[in-house]
Amino acid sequence: MSLFKKIREKLDRGNSKEMINNLAVVAIVCVIILISLSVFFPNSDLNAGDNNSSTEGVSSENNIPSSAYSDSMEDRLKKILSKIEGVGEVEAMITYETSTEVVPASNVTKSQQTTKEQDREGGTRVVEQENTSENIVTVSGQSYDNAPIVIKEIKPVIRGVIVVAEGAEDPQVKSRLIDAVTTIFQIKSHRVKVYDKN
Repeated sequence: MSLFKKIREKLDRGNSKEMINNLAVVAIVCVIILISLSVFFPNSDLNAGDNNSSTEGVSSENNIPSSAYSDSMEDRLKKILSKIEGVGEVEAMITYETSTEVVPASNVTKSQQTTKEQDREGGTRVVEQENTSENIVTVSGQSYDNAPIVIKEIKPVIRGVIVVAEGAEDPQVKSRLIDAVTTIFQIKSHRVKVYDKN
């Protein structure tokens, strides 16, 4: 509060023009400093953003049921369910418990060393040492950019499915829809909910 009082007193004393000029000079100096920092250090913020985006790309590749996998499964489900007798237009939503897991190929090197030690009194001691190192195998080249070689891809576990379909008010159609979804995804029927579309 004392700083504001001092400023107000200086403004009240009649030095307001001098104070405004000083403030303008300080503001201009701050702007010049900010501009010079961005000119002399242009890549610091950009590189940080690039690093974040590249790590996000890697993590999204390893956790695939992002939207691409989920959307393709939902589209395929809609197409097949809409062909069931008595079913009209279909909407579907799939939820997942886990994400897609990618298992990369790796070189595992194991080494084992056994040492026998004997002390002065005739006692012996056996020391076993085992070292294991694992390196992920990557494909190098201009178009691959050291991408890992994938051995297998574990699909995500489905938590539940909601189907909204025309004709689902008919119990037989509803039963067919539930049977189709449980067969496709190999899940229990209590994880599938079917509703009539308005």
